Amino acid sequence: MISDYLKLAIENIMHRKLRAWLTILGIVVGIAAVVALISLGQGLQYTVDQQFSKIGADKVTIQAKGSQGAPGSSTGNTILTISDYDIVKKSQGVDGVVQVLIRVGRVEFNKNVKYMSIRGLPVDDTSKIYLETGVYDVGQGRFLKSGDKNKIVIGSEIAKSTTFGRAIGINSKITINGKEFTVIGIFKEGSLSASTIVMTLDDTRTLFNTPDEVSTIMVKVKDATQLDNTIENIKKDLRRHRNVKEGQEDFTVQSTKQYIDSFLVVFNVITVLLVGLASISLLVGAIGIANTMYTAVLERNREIGVMKAIGARNSQILTIFLIESSLIGLVGGVIGIILGALIGKIAEIAIGVFLGPGFFKVFLPWWLLVGAALFAVIIGTLSGILPARQAANMHPVDALRS
Repeated sequence: MISDYLKLAIENIMHRKLRAWLTILGIVVGIAAVVALISLGQGLQYTVDQQFSKIGADKVTIQAKGSQGAPGSSTGNTILTISDYDIVKKSQGVDGVVQVLIRVGRVEFNKNVKYMSIRGLPVDDTSKIYLETGVYDVGQGRFLKSGDKNKIVIGSEIAKSTTFGRAIGINSKITINGKEFTVIGIFKEGSLSASTIVMTLDDTRTLFNTPDEVSTIMVKVKDATQLDNTIENIKKDLRRHRNVKEGQEDFTVQSTKQYIDSFLVVFNVITVLLVGLASISLLVGAIGIANTMYTAVLERNREIGVMKAIGARNSQILTIFLIESSLIGLVGGVIGIILGALIGKIAEIAIGVFLGPGFFKVFLPWWLLVGAALFAVIIGTLSGILPARQAANMHPVDALRS
């Protein structure tokens, strides 16, 4: 019996191909947008998690309050200094500490000028802390070492010809704030340092005349299981040193997990809003299905009358029309899923071209594919309920007369 209903529904849809495809298009657009956005969102969450995981669960970052949005800069006059760095080194639970100075410099190459992020990193024994993170993995040349002066390592994006009109290679000369530096290394593609220039901490202090300031202090804790206790010890010591009360700190102490959680809260809100906007097209598609089914009922009055005259029950008429509207939703859902997955894969390839293969990966979990298909079927079914009820409740005599 169901197979007969299904066959009849397919024949009715194929009889009005153009109208059916135009109706299906509304569902396709909505489902494709939702699938693409969610798959890209899943991929972005994975990428962020992977990049922060490289830093390690045993790492803590300390910055002046107000500098989180732009590393190395802070609002107001709040800054960290070398004395803060010395205090953190002595905090209970701390295994090692490294200081970083971040500034924006005027970079000139091939007669082109850009303003870029400059990071000053120490080249002493503390350097092993940030080298463990993998953020500064070198793809060409070498990294900075003790004794280097006026030498830099640049990001892969900076080295490309699209940045300065000519590719930058090893031993190229770059002018920063009027001073010439030699490129000795280029970071790997896909690195978080793709658009960063790194030089020794001493060179940075001299170049920007900042003998005492520290932008970021990275801490490696002795025991990752005691991370929260170590963070509290650091906060307590810094409050005492900077003479501030609890709750009025002019600095932040955050672990890698806290950075991830903070990002994901904001990102999830944005994702929900975007998916909500994309779902508006599903509402349009649902209206299109309802309109198509109402039209089908009007066009098939005589057919409905004949079926009722030969004994078809109201429930059977209702089932035929509901199957038809559900099929429209299902076909639109399947095509939308394929299109959405394709959009996600194209985005993955495009990002890979700019940031390196494997940097970004789109995820299409089974629950997303199955959920999108079911949602499309539900949309189609609900949109067909009123037209189907109208057809089922039609009086046989009235239907035959029309």
